[in-house]
Amino acid sequence: MKALLQRTVFPENHHYVPEGAWTRSAFTVLRAGKAITAPDHCIRRDSYPGQDILFCAAGRGFVSSEGRTLSVKPKQLAWLANETTHAHWPDADDPWTVFFVRIDGPDCPVMRRKVFNGRATVATISTPAVLEAWFGRLFEVLRARDDGVDLTLNRLVAELMHLIAASLVNPAESRLPVQLRAVVSQMRQAPEQPWHARQLASVAGLSAAQTRRLFQKHLHISPRRWLIRERIMMAQKLLLESDAAVSAIAERCGFCDVYHLSREFKRSTGTSPRVWRKGEGR
Repeated sequence: MKALLQRTVFPENHHYVPEGAWTRSAFTVLRAGKAITAPDHCIRRDSYPGQDILFCAAGRGFVSSEGRTLSVKPKQLAWLANETTHAHWPDADDPWTVFFVRIDGPDCPVMRRKVFNGRATVATISTPAVLEAWFGRLFEVLRARDDGVDLTLNRLVAELMHLIAASLVNPAESRLPVQLRAVVSQMRQAPEQPWHARQLASVAGLSAAQTRRLFQKHLHISPRRWLIRERIMMAQKLLLESDAAVSAIAERCGFCDVYHLSREFKRSTGTSPRVWRKGEGR
């Protein structure tokens, strides 16, 4: 009886094998479940496909990843770097109950670094009930295996990334400085304008270098790339809402010519303005 009580119980445990080429182009889920762990339940690996993400619902546990050993408490999530040596195990005195999911897709480590922005890969989830509900929906999808399961799993992974990222945002840091708000507001009202560095600095009341540093610190992008992104969104709106020629839209949005628009549009969306207009219009 004592040995039975020490066994890890898996109330949910699902595996999925997508088509071979799928993970080169989109994210998916390889495994997911829920475990009520025994004190001696320890997993250690040199490396493993995909990325394991664990959410502690009760108890406590530990993860070792990227040379760090981190404690994980209830309402906390840990993301393991499976491409390196990693491990996870429960607290011997208070073994955790853990939800787990293994994702895979194009360059998972880049996604992990983007979400955590260089910080330790443990996050306190601000909406744990929402995350548990997300796992519930994931289990239903994996049980049903309906047509379109790959697209559904891809969407669920995207939702998970947003849930994690939202929990990492510091409200004090998320408010932009007043100088940057002024610049962004004016650029957004007229993205077709050239917005040279001197003009941006004048709006911000700072030097050009200080304005550029504000963009990098708070928006993680240069003023030029931010402006191009706004122009692309403006072009998308015009492509759908008007019959104007692409060359006219390029000029209206501040691009040098139609070739400049096409190059930046394809870089952002993966397709040309004409193809995008046809597909989105339909």
